[in-house]
Amino acid sequence: MSYESRAYDKHAGDDFPPDPVVVLVVTGTHDVSRLINLLHRGQPVSEQLQLGQRIVRQVKRHNAGRAALELLAKHGGPDFTDDPSGEHHG
Repeated sequence: MSYESRAYDKHAGDDFPPDPVVVLVVTGTHDVSRLINLLHRGQPVSEQLQLGQRIVRQVKRHNAGRAALELLAKHGGPDFTDDPSGEHHG
């Protein structure tokens, strides 16, 4: 998978320790479709499902993103091409 990641601490300005922040950038039709498939496989936890749904909504806003979703569906992954919510329906 072609990706870049960054991690840093976000200071909230209170007496608590900083929150960790991870930024993941995935580029390319094949790699984006693989990431989305990964987030929707198996028995994902609630937070993972929410993240997966958010990413699907963001990806669908762009032509190349929609192409990644079509590729995922074409190769046996979940089909998000017609679902505006980004939820998995089989």
